[in-house]
Amino acid sequence: MSPMTSGIGFQSQSPELVTRRLTTLLKENNFDMNQATSALNDLSNRIMRAVGIKTSHNITLERKSMVTVEVKCTFLKIGDIDTPNQNFQAEILVQAKWEEPALDFAEKNKQVFNTNIFWEPKLVISNVIKDFDINQKNYNIFHKEEGYNHAVVVLLWRFMGKFRENLELEQFPFDVQELTIQLTSERSIDEIDLIEDRHSMSTVNVNMFQDAQEWSIYHHVECVSKFTTVEYASTATHPVMLMQTRVRRKFGFFFWNVVVIVTLILALTFGGLSIDANNPDRMGLTITLFLTSVAFKLVIKSTLPTISYLTYLDIYMLGNLLFLALQSAECAMMCWLSKWLPLSEVILWDNWTIGSLAILLIAFHLILGILVYNTALKKRRKMRQMDRDYDKRRAYMENHGVLLTRGNSSLAVDKD
Repeated sequence: MSPMTSGIGFQSQSPELVTRRLTTLLKENNFDMNQATSALNDLSNRIMRAVGIKTSHNITLERKSMVTVEVKCTFLKIGDIDTPNQNFQAEILVQAKWEEPALDFAEKNKQVFNTNIFWEPKLVISNVIKDFDINQKNYNIFHKEEGYNHAVVVLLWRFMGKFRENLELEQFPFDVQELTIQLTSERSIDEIDLIEDRHSMSTVNVNMFQDAQEWSIYHHVECVSKFTTVEYASTATHPVMLMQTRVRRKFGFFFWNVVVIVTLILALTFGGLSIDANNPDRMGLTITLFLTSVAFKLVIKSTLPTISYLTYLDIYMLGNLLFLALQSAECAMMCWLSKWLPLSEVILWDNWTIGSLAILLIAFHLILGILVYNTALKKRRKMRQMDRDYDKRRAYMENHGVLLTRGNSSLAVDKD
């Protein structure tokens, strides 16, 4: 029946019949709409299965296979490094990106990434102290990116706070410290793989380093992949990305205010040679210098956390205290010998003993100097080499478009 004929028929029929016929037509149209909606849902489910995702009951799209997330870290600003409390302040920008096949069919420049619907890596910082002072997240979607087969989601996460760092103080005050951001995920290693960004390097803004009076900063950033189960109350293993920059302590303060002064104190002990070997005042002078060195030791202790091992400066101070203790014992021994031997013979023994102690003191300083050169200063030379390796990787990336990596560390560079 044509619309014209249908219209004429409606006009010639009673209102009750017209109403029944309109109701029938509406039901037929509603049935057709339901059929079309069902067909669209079926097509949508087929597309989801084809790209490897599934829909859960809370409308969040979960991925069946493990998702690779590329991570880049930028140290925007590094503030105070608190040695006694073992923490540091920093402002960080983390970039994480991953492929999202479900967005391949979305219209460009019109889609908005909804974390309640689409898959996200659920990244967390495990070594932050308390809450972030700044915590901003921004998601962007890019299509047809070079090197990727699907739409790419880029998360820009900017945060600022205070972070825990277990400082290695054995080589204090010649120590090199790692400032680490521990990035992990609430997802297990079966769901997510955290790797360093293959097309962009992690960096540190050396011009915004605010503790430059006490530390010097290296310009390389190293990313190391690990696994952990500690932070979560489950047996599942979670990935961890350690993003590290390094700083070296400026030891000038401790050299001029501790080492030089203690060396002068040790030199003053040889002034006791002007006092007769049988004079008790000689021992009193040595004990006074000993107590002065103890006061310096207590001052050094206030600059360090409570640790169960000796630092290089502790070894230096204890070695000098031992020398002063031996010299005090030598003075006591000479006073005792003066009661049994002639003074000329006591002076001879005193000269030999003082000479032996002087050789022992010089040997101690030489051995400690060699130890510092072969350990602490060697580590500083290694850090300079890592700076050069970082520059090589940057040049490689500029020439080839991808980073040069090997193993779990981002700074492993082949010599070839």
